[in-house]
Amino acid sequence: MNIKKIKMGLTVGLMKNRDSNQSLQGLKDLMNNFGEEVGNFLGLQKLGQQSLNANHVQQRYALQFERCTLNVDLIANPKTKTQVIKSFNLR
Repeated sequence: MNIKKIKMGLTVGLMKNRDSNQSLQGLKDLMNNFGEEVGNFLGLQKLGQQSLNANHVQQRYALQFERCTLNVDLIANPKTKTQVIKSFNLR
């Protein structure tokens, strides 16, 4: 598995679709482009949530695939239902 190639593909894909409010679904769709390398999608797990201020929370998720896990940190506004990806890490 070429992790650099996958990270670059995710970064470029996110930059092209930065207006999307479906951040996790967008990442899942982008990872499916690397299906032969990462395998099938197994599930999504919320790892935690931390309040940042009155309007924003930081959420951590793990998108699990057969051959790797994509950990994602999001900044979300529950009132407006918007999400921004803060960072991601592929393991």
